[in-house]
Formats: sequence, C-alpha cells, structure tokens
Amino acid sequence: MYVLARTKETQGNNSQWVQRLHALNILTGAEMPDSPVLIQASVPGLGAGFDGTGNISFNALRQNQRAALLLSNGAVYITWASHCDYGPYHGWVMAYDANTLQQLAAINLSPNGFRGGIWQSGGGPAADANGNVFLMTGNGSFNANSSGPDYGDSFVKLGSGSGLAVLDYFTPYDQVRLTSGLDLDLGSGGPLLLPAADTSPGQLMVGAGKDGKIYLLDRNNLGHFNILNNSQILENVLGATPHGVWGNLAYWQKQIYIWGFNDKLKAFRLDHNLVSVIPVSQGSPIFAYPPPTPTVSANGNGSGIVWTVRTDQWQTNGPAILQAWDAANVSRQVYNSNIRVVRDQAGPAVRFVVPTVANGKVYVGTQSELDVYGLLP
Repeated sequence: MYVLARTKETQGNNSQWVQRLHALNILTGAEMPDSPVLIQASVPGLGAGFDGTGNISFNALRQNQRAALLLSNGAVYITWASHCDYGPYHGWVMAYDANTLQQLAAINLSPNGFRGGIWQSGGGPAADANGNVFLMTGNGSFNANSSGPDYGDSFVKLGSGSGLAVLDYFTPYDQVRLTSGLDLDLGSGGPLLLPAADTSPGQLMVGAGKDGKIYLLDRNNLGHFNILNNSQILENVLGATPHGVWGNLAYWQKQIYIWGFNDKLKAFRLDHNLVSVIPVSQGSPIFAYPPPTPTVSANGNGSGIVWTVRTDQWQTNGPAILQAWDAANVSRQVYNSNIRVVRDQAGPAVRFVVPTVANGKVYVGTQSELDVYGLLP
C-alpha cells in the first residue's frame, strides 16, 4: 500500500515541513525496502515562489496532496494542489517506481504562473492501457494556447513514467471566467475513462467541474483551446447539474451517473458517442455541500447498483449515510443506512468519501471508524 505523509520535523531550533512517500506491507503495516522516500523536485520556471534564478522547487509546506494516488504500469503517480488556495502553490505531478520508489519524473503544470492544482475532490488521476495519465486542474494561469507551459482549468493528458510530459489538453473557452473570483474551477471533478467496448472506434472520456457541464472528450484528440466556444470537442452538456460537481462521475451500461451540489442523482445516456442532454432517470433527494461521488457495482451486465455516501453533515459530526440506488432507474432507492439506525448507522461524516465495493462488501470511511456493509448471514 502506498501513502504520502506530511510532517513537521524539528532539530534544535530549526523546523521544516517535509513530505514522504511510503510503501507499506498491507499484512503487517511495516515499511517495505527503500521506503520511505523524501519528496523533492525542481523545474525551470518564473512563476509564483520561484527562487530568483529561474527555477521553482517543490514546497512541502504549501503543496497539499489531495487527490488519490494512481498505480499504473509499475509507477506510482502523486499530484498536488493547495490548502484552500494559500500560495504560492502549483499543480505538481510526480512519478515513482513502484518497487524501488526511485523518482521517475516530475512536472509542474503552472511553472510560469500560479495555482493550477490537481485536487479533484479526492478523486485520483486516471490511466489508459498505454499508461497515459489523465487529470483535471483547478483555478490557475493558462497560456498553453500560445505555446506556454501553464494549464490552469484544463483536462491534461500526460505520458507515462519517465516520459511525464504533456501530450494533449483541453481548456474550456471561458477559462478566464472559471478562474476568476467566481471560483468555478474545473478541477473540483476528475476524469472518467469510458470503456472502449462501448465507444468503439473512439476512446472517450468525461468529466465535470464547478460549472456543472459534462464534457465529453476524445482521449486521442482532446481539442486544446478555442477562444470562441467549445465546438472543437465532442460535446459539453450545459446545465447537467446547475450548481457544479465536487467529485467524479460513474459509468455502467452506457449510463453516466452524476450528483451535483444542491441537485439530484442523475443518469445520462451515452448513445452513438454522445451524451443525452436530459437525464434518463433521476432521484428525488437534494443534498447540500459536498455532493456524493457515485460508485457502481454489478453482477456482469445485470443487477447494477449505484452506491453513494451522503456527507453534508460533516461540519456537525452527523453520520455519513450510505445509500444504494437501482442503476437502471436511480429514482428507486434500495438501501439507506439510516433506516435501521441501531444496526446500520455509520460514523461521523467526512467530506469527499467515496464508497469502495470489493468482495461483496461496501466500505465507508468516516471521521472515527471504517464501516463495512454486506449481506447478513
């Protein structure tokens, strides 16, 4: 198991913040050989926090690893954003060898500017079969359309491992509006790669951010930037969820599931490589911030269930609520952990929790406990 830890270390009268990548034995919790490794990197840049000599170094105090780690093709990928936009910070991405923890590559996605963090409300980057890495950045400087190195509010495709370079990108035409004081950053959501079997001959990806649009992109031609509109991409579904998304989308049987802030769980149909402009089904509950991130479990092509965790009571120590919905029609709730409180109620809610489904059980992390749900004997 791979984890990143941030600590304040003191020697005498001197203190410094450091971050380390750990590889742990999942049976014993012990460190694996060559673990941990200190996180450090420096790249050319003249952006916020540069050293005066044309370089920007990783700042262990300011950079916050919020998105999940990605393990792909023998490499561990780590991304960073900020602590509530306290700067200077940048959108760092680093790759480490999964066996030796040797750093393979590091890239800064706003080296001549500012911000552009990768946080995705806790969701991780995605990888395709070739090891290419896809992610979404938040508010920050953007100049890639003029051959610059800054990719604020963008979908970004990176090469794998030691080839951690930008291969392609898409930035909405209204990026300036998104990154303004309206705080509509794209990076509150994360990318979802759709199954090739459902999109052949295309290879597609979807994602959504605080502007509430579902963006449907060709992974082999993301579209770059068009100053007039987004007509160069496959589709952007306006107002899919009017108040924005904080998390990832889910997919099953050509349906895309999304739950936005102050909105309902919705299912949109993918047909002929286009997303329906209106949902094919939707629930009735409306939740406050933060909205849930859906997870789908299914027995093959049938019996699909959409799992969500309601966490909008996170500030009052109210319980997380695990809910299950019929994936064929999300208006039908099939389970709620708050119906039989004594038996099923979860621990205190924590933001951005995603239910994990494995081995016939559903795992929910809370502030004080890990709750495990499954069929009764």
